Parts: sequence; C-alpha cells; structure tokens
Amino acid sequence: MSERYPPCTARWLGRVDYEEAWALQRELAVRRATGEIEDTLLLLEHPPVYTTGRRTCADLLLVPAEALGAPLLEVDRGGDVTFHGPGQLIAYPIIGLGARPRGVQAYVRGLEETIIRTLTGYGIEAERAQGLTGVWIGRDKVAAIGVRVSRPGGAAGGWVSSHGLALNVSVDLAWFERIVPCGIADHGVTSMERVLGLSLPLMQVAERLACQFAAVFGRDVTPLDASPVPQQTSLI
Repeated sequence: MSERYPPCTARWLGRVDYEEAWALQRELAVRRATGEIEDTLLLLEHPPVYTTGRRTCADLLLVPAEALGAPLLEVDRGGDVTFHGPGQLIAYPIIGLGARPRGVQAYVRGLEETIIRTLTGYGIEAERAQGLTGVWIGRDKVAAIGVRVSRPGGAAGGWVSSHGLALNVSVDLAWFERIVPCGIADHGVTSMERVLGLSLPLMQVAERLACQFAAVFGRDVTPLDASPVPQQTSLI
C-alpha cells in the first residue's frame, strides 16, 4: 500500500495585481488555520511592482522611488527589496505547518530545493549560496524567497505559511537595475531565458514546479487548476 500524503490544491491564477493576491493569501491563511480548506499552492505572475519586507529599503533604491516606474509596497514578509513582474513565476504556498512547525529556515531550504529541482529538469545547474537566501546560477540570482509563517487563526489554530518564491523565467531584468536586489550589491540577477537562450511558457514551468513542490514537501498536489479560487470575498 502506497504512502498517503496530505492533499494540496495547486491553482494557476494568471496575472494578478500584487495587493489583490496579498489579500487573497491573508484570507486563505485564516481558512487554512481553521481547517476550512486544505493546503493550497497559488501560482501566478504580477504586473510590475517592487516590494520590500519589514526593513527600511531607502538605501537599496538606486533611483528615487517616484522614478522606479512601478509601485513600491511594504509587505509582511521577510527579506529586502525585490521586483515582481511579467515573466516571473510566483508561488505562494498556503500550507499548514502544524501546532509546532519545523523551523522557518528548514521551510526556506525546502523552497530552495523545489526551485533547484525544477531548474535541473530544464538542464540548468543551480545551487544555494552560503549565507544567502534564494537560488543562484554562478553569482547571479535566479530566484528570490521571502516568507511569512504565522498563526492567522489565533492561538487555537495552527501555523500557516504565506508569501513564498519568485523564479525569473523570462522577466525583463532591466527592472532590477533600479534597486539593490534583496540587498545584495555584489551579485547579479539572471533568468531561465537568459541561461537557455529561449523563452519558456510560464504555465509549463508552474506545472513542473508544482510537481517538485509535492516531492519536496510530501504533499499530494492536484494537477494545475486554472479555475477561480473558492473564497469568501470577491477578489478574483
């Protein structure tokens, strides 16, 4: 008899405004904490937007904020300033981590492993960088990670993850030239398209990443669903 893993619904949302997706994450996290829904993996891309974690980022902007060409939002995740935009695959796992979750660092390492395995499937050799978060190809970052682990249902609920990872598939890398990405000044940024010399369908990469997420985190992930997420508020 094969081992049974917790179910996880993978959903492809297409292009979604950042604040809209952020609100959806908050709602789903509460519903996951209270057991109303199962684990959910949101896969999408954003219109151009810069985001920063809870630290100040003024010294990480290489141009004035009004000259960035896209909104700059402070959000409730870890990490420094980064860019999200078309051609970048975003994954937001809303998963239950139990009453006593394994350490956040272990969770982040799992996301890195998910990305590394996905890239390996395309013949791209990627790795971790000692002392840094994310996934790298040489000295260039190909994927950023910024997460939140909280108890959105209060003391009675379990710990739940939100936010997640951003994998540069075919994103315009010029957007990163206006910031110090993730606060790391002596490393570059790259994409799968730059490495491979060809553009890849974002949904195809999303499907492969969902499969690797299932393997790394021990989840029974459904085939990618492009239908709207059932929810309590009208967001999508």
